[in-house]
Amino acid sequence: MLKTIVRHSPQLVSFLLALHLTLSKPQLRHLTQLVDGLITSEHRKTLSEIYRQYLLDLDPKAAADFHRESPWSAADVSAQRRTWMLTRMLELARQMNLPAILWVSVDDSLGKKDKATRHQEAVAFHHNHTESTRSKQVYSNGYMYVEVHIELGLFGFTWDTRLYLREKTVRQLNRRRGAQQPRLHYRSKYRLAREMLAAVAAALPDGYQVYVEFDSWYASAKLIQYCRRQRWHVICAIKSNRRLNGKRVDHHDQALKHQRYQPIELPAADPNRPRRYFVRTICGQLEGLRDKVCVLISRRHPGDKRPKYFLCTDLTLSAQETLRYYQRRWPVEVDNFYLKEALGLSDFRVQSWEATEKWFAIVLVAFNYLQLQQAQQIAQTHARPSLADVIRQHRTGHSQALLRFVAEQVLKTKDIEAVLRPFIAHDRPAIT
Repeated sequence: MLKTIVRHSPQLVSFLLALHLTLSKPQLRHLTQLVDGLITSEHRKTLSEIYRQYLLDLDPKAAADFHRESPWSAADVSAQRRTWMLTRMLELARQMNLPAILWVSVDDSLGKKDKATRHQEAVAFHHNHTESTRSKQVYSNGYMYVEVHIELGLFGFTWDTRLYLREKTVRQLNRRRGAQQPRLHYRSKYRLAREMLAAVAAALPDGYQVYVEFDSWYASAKLIQYCRRQRWHVICAIKSNRRLNGKRVDHHDQALKHQRYQPIELPAADPNRPRRYFVRTICGQLEGLRDKVCVLISRRHPGDKRPKYFLCTDLTLSAQETLRYYQRRWPVEVDNFYLKEALGLSDFRVQSWEATEKWFAIVLVAFNYLQLQQAQQIAQTHARPSLADVIRQHRTGHSQALLRFVAEQVLKTKDIEAVLRPFIAHDRPAIT
């Protein structure tokens, strides 16, 4: 395998220095090596594979110790990262005179690991609601996390992620831990989501209208009420058994079967083929909530037997605006794809819970760097490159630096073989 990194990306180094992370120089050096390697590597993102990208003969065991033994806090790094990112994104939005509106999306994601994986504390069997059906429930071995994504008009970035474990798994892990090891504490998905939303509320300056969006799995009265106490609005999917004005929303749907639909067109991936939906609207009091809400009953076509139900607490929005705002949840799904497929969130091999949290913190630093590069290009060119384009540009920068370095060394030494020899990576055992 050809080694591709001869020096770090200047833009990446500037980004990491701007975060003002509370890390020592050796810790910051390891972080820079890992972040640059995560973005540059086209293979699996194990520590060994990442360090094979470097011309210098780096030891992946040092990177493993950086996760397992180095005394730095993933929570501190994450707090500094997300606060700086929010401030920078708000500055870019103001420069482009974008409306003072934020869309905050909450979602969770399951990352699969091999069925034989048993010694990684963050890995356990979780309910896989994507693959489950009404007749068969599926449980997959892997890790699960809750994520919050923030959109500001043309810009967006991942605010934070939190690893989730079932209460039973937390008890099992605590029984195995020694007396000197810290105990794990169970936190529900609702609690994890609320902690991240509380961090958004603490960091966000006044004067912004916030819409919090999530699917029906998070549409609890507690979470909606929490958002309303922050004077935020909520747009979310709800299940058919939720009660509006004392009656299930699917029963409302049946009672309104003679009412005309309101046809709505929403933008799709193909701008020439917008999607059309047929909607009915009901306003009233949802059980467990104090404020009046609007519920939308949406069908793909008038004969659709499985309608979707949506809730909106902002009664000034039309049905079309509500569904168009709800479409802004899609970037959180894009985040999950890039985190797991492009940046190797699923490739961790460290065993302890604390080391896995550090791996997540490092991957998020790399992802936020890419999202910032994307936002800056939008602000400068008014074109929207994909994150794949940003990754490609980063790798192209390293390829150009590599060619320039090789050419300079050949001109200097006049020995092509001697110059090329260090760039051929030798296989070494993987670090677990």
